[in-house]
Amino acid sequence: MATKTTRTNGGEAVEQAMKTGAEAMKSGLEQAAKGYERFAGFGKENMEAYMKAATTMTKAFEQINGEVMTFSKQQVEDGMSAFKAVLGARSFQEAWEVQSDFAKTALDSYISQASKLNELWLSSAKQAAEPLNARFAELAEAVQNVRPAYPFSQAAE
Repeated sequence: MATKTTRTNGGEAVEQAMKTGAEAMKSGLEQAAKGYERFAGFGKENMEAYMKAATTMTKAFEQINGEVMTFSKQQVEDGMSAFKAVLGARSFQEAWEVQSDFAKTALDSYISQASKLNELWLSSAKQAAEPLNARFAELAEAVQNVRPAYPFSQAAE
């Protein structure tokens, strides 16, 4: 008689293990399907983030191009004014002073413009990277959320 009870208890244990395994597999597959659906929607959101970044950089290029053109035009005008002033100088000393003042002013303007352009580039790059960084962060979070749900990852650990 004792063997019958042991077989019954053993059979129940096997049944319970099979039932638990089936439930775990069903739950894992449901979570994996939800994870797949979430990843499938990433393509559209990634494209939107890319387009937003590209639009930001396009606007930045336009702004920087405008700055460079304005600066170049001003430099040509200043150069022409200095050239006329040098030609109108009454002495070599006066011509030298006009040229020296122009060179100093031109160098200061160039350094100022270079700093301004550098700030524009950095600001634009940071703004363009924001939507892409957000997508990478969301992807990392999604991977972390889906990974424990994968039923076979627990078996490997």
